[in-house]
Amino acid sequence: MSKALSILFGAASTIACSWALGRMLLKRIPNNFSREEYNLFAYLSGSALFSLIVFAAAAAQIVYDPVFAALTLAILLLAWRDGAFRKLSLDLLPPLPRLWRYTFWPVYAVFAAVLVICAMAPEMSPDGSSYHLGIIGLYYRHHGMFRITTNMYASLSQGLEMLFLNAWIFGRHSAAALVHCSFLLAVPLRFLRFGQRFQAPAPAAAAGLFFLCSPIAMIDGTSAYNDIAVACLLFAIFYLAELDAPPVLAGLLAGFAFAVKYTAFLGLVYLLVRYALRRRWRAALLAALAAAPSILPWLLRNYLLYRNPFSPLFNRFFPNPYVNLSFEQDYVELMRRYPDIQGWWQIPLDLTISGRLLGGFLGPLFLLTPLAIFALRKPLGRRALAAALLFASVYSTNIGTRFLIPALPFASLSLALALPAPVLPLLAVAHAVSSFPDIPSTWSKALGREEPGWHLTEIPIRPALRLESEDSWLSRKFPGYTAARLIEWYTPPGSLVFSDAPIPESYTTRTVAASFQSARNERVADLLRVALYPEMRPVAANEFKFSAQPLTAVRVVQTSNLAPSVPQSNDIWSIAEFRLFHGQNELRRAPQWRIDSRPNPWGIQYAFDNWLLTRWRACARVRYGQFVEVDFHRTETLDRIRLEMSVDQYGVNMQAEGRSPNGQWHVLSKEPATSGQPIPLDLRRLVTAELKLNGFTHVLTFEHDAFGADFREHTALWNVRELAAREGFHIYKLE
Repeated sequence: MSKALSILFGAASTIACSWALGRMLLKRIPNNFSREEYNLFAYLSGSALFSLIVFAAAAAQIVYDPVFAALTLAILLLAWRDGAFRKLSLDLLPPLPRLWRYTFWPVYAVFAAVLVICAMAPEMSPDGSSYHLGIIGLYYRHHGMFRITTNMYASLSQGLEMLFLNAWIFGRHSAAALVHCSFLLAVPLRFLRFGQRFQAPAPAAAAGLFFLCSPIAMIDGTSAYNDIAVACLLFAIFYLAELDAPPVLAGLLAGFAFAVKYTAFLGLVYLLVRYALRRRWRAALLAALAAAPSILPWLLRNYLLYRNPFSPLFNRFFPNPYVNLSFEQDYVELMRRYPDIQGWWQIPLDLTISGRLLGGFLGPLFLLTPLAIFALRKPLGRRALAAALLFASVYSTNIGTRFLIPALPFASLSLALALPAPVLPLLAVAHAVSSFPDIPSTWSKALGREEPGWHLTEIPIRPALRLESEDSWLSRKFPGYTAARLIEWYTPPGSLVFSDAPIPESYTTRTVAASFQSARNERVADLLRVALYPEMRPVAANEFKFSAQPLTAVRVVQTSNLAPSVPQSNDIWSIAEFRLFHGQNELRRAPQWRIDSRPNPWGIQYAFDNWLLTRWRACARVRYGQFVEVDFHRTETLDRIRLEMSVDQYGVNMQAEGRSPNGQWHVLSKEPATSGQPIPLDLRRLVTAELKLNGFTHVLTFEHDAFGADFREHTALWNVRELAAREGFHIYKLE
């Protein structure tokens, strides 16, 4: 039970500090809020301020328990002395109609209790238990922010994770999930006040319940994610724009929305467009200036740590050694086309009823969404629909259901405004009943359908109160937890563990490098695949032969100019060894040589290390003009260039060029002659040695991943020792 109290304290202290800071801020900004609106906007604006304070503490490397305990006490004491907690003489909003008092509040109270219990249960969401809280755990153990080269998600903006960090210090995983849940519980209250303010109480109250009771909102909002917080902030920005509130406050929330999630930059776009349409240029400027303090710190941090202010995106414009452009290209395509989606016709039903293909569902109610078009009859409906379309415009970048959550408040409001008022209570109650844990499974079985996708399946009272231990619950319910605990039990502190797939790294204090999550990890995965797959081994010798001549530099240029639709255009150019000859004599690599490549200049040394196992990879898809270059800084006589390469790059064509002593570049050979060459027989053992040289100590495999079967069958050849195996996971020590 003491653990449950620490969870509640962690969340409550974070919420209280945010609310107190917001109350102090609103005292200093002229506003016309009612009593009901005041506290709601105080919490959101204060969250933006508290997030910045925690960011500053993390940047200053002072993330310690006593520091944050003192910070919490100082904020609350300062707010008390400032009079922020005093009751204000503010106007009240018009009362809610009786029908909706007896509809909204009972449904809200029941779902609020259920959602708090679910958020208090041990965290087992895929992303929440891995990178959202895994990175927070790293910050906590290192006492602040630092460059994380094993996880590209560490470079995303983390405005909400800063609130999670404060909650984590006192209550760990579930305290962070409760903080996110507080944003979920705030959304329907904000809808309620919006309706009272703008003479639309019935549609707004219904829309609040539509949102709250959506299965995807409930499961996301009770996990350590950030989508619900984004939705809450975007609706608050819409609310402030309708209210014509101070632009400084609206801008602050718009900046915080970006800090929570990159795609929420549309909140600031929406705000500035609204001001521009009314030619309120000063208000637009003030909003942009107010947004900047929440946006710029994240851009500056990323530029300083990762050489890319928008990391892990836009690597074409900000090349860096931490995230490969090829990964970004593949990842963007994957998120646009989920593997199990065969055609667009599958999406509507999966979004609303099934959720098996897109990772969750909105609920059957949202099959009625096309009726929202009738909201165009009303000015408020037109603005709500415009906001829904704007905030849904980035959905095509990731078609998972939860990426529609930011647009869901506006879709809910538009639908409620479009439908006749008498049916709204019935629809709201029916939607609530059909979404209650675990009713979706019941009606799916009744319809002869498969178990629906990600949703709340039970009300876990015992684990929430820790009457059943976290370890017991997670061991039964969450297979990934086993992998994290194996690592924790069988590896020493400071271990660096490679895994082909992500695991819930927040449940281990070791550093886990998932194969795709950074350029560093991709290189390790590439080494392992070189040992496994013959087509990735450097079995081909490509030789450019030309008349002997004095040269000051040479380069090999990739000359393919394939259309992106051609399959071979997805190939990635790679070179295991770049060797230079005059007759039978190979040129010794001299210290004054300057080697370069475009793209990926950071990996070019692997093509000049006299080690067939390692290779330079362009780390971008085949494009005309890519090159590898050697500048001798003196004149050398050459007649042959030999590239030792793999054969898994069918779209690559190359020509060799040289620079004469007069500084002119010219073609030496338009294409190479290809022959076979031997490779070492003990590749697996050599790969293990290379991994150790790069700091890796252990490898985690799963029976069905790319490496699991081979590690089990050829343990001795890999020169590894199996430490433990459980539920299909195997942990190996590199010998």
